[in-house]
Amino acid sequence: MSGGSGGLHLSFRGAGEVPVLTLSGEFDLENVPEIERFLRRHLGPFFFRSRHLVLDLARVDLIDSAFVGLVVSLVARLHEHRRELLITRPAGYVRRTIALVGLPNLVPVYESLDAALSALAADAPVIPPPFDPAPLAGSRRTL
Repeated sequence: MSGGSGGLHLSFRGAGEVPVLTLSGEFDLENVPEIERFLRRHLGPFFFRSRHLVLDLARVDLIDSAFVGLVVSLVARLHEHRRELLITRPAGYVRRTIALVGLPNLVPVYESLDAALSALAADAPVIPPPFDPAPLAGSRRTL
């Protein structure tokens, strides 16, 4: 799929000021590379060495295999430096896609941003919460 349009917003939240990348729109082969460029521009070229990262997907309508590939790549680099990538608030089509490809087996998925930040603030290994593939209330897309 091409022609995707996605918005990126970076904020710092929680104890230790964890970077939270809020995504909105659609992320596919055409615009997924912009996510990593955005992170490098705003956090430095080696951001994965010194920081955890949270991806907030509450306003994402569509992802494809390019997005999943980016997430897997980010997890591998972060884990090399004992850092975590957490996903928060996926809904509808995005939630089902994440479930179908088994991403919750690799990346902890939280229902709220506060829960994800609390998991990182505990300064202990992150234990992934149970993942329910059913869409959350208020999801915007269906299959």
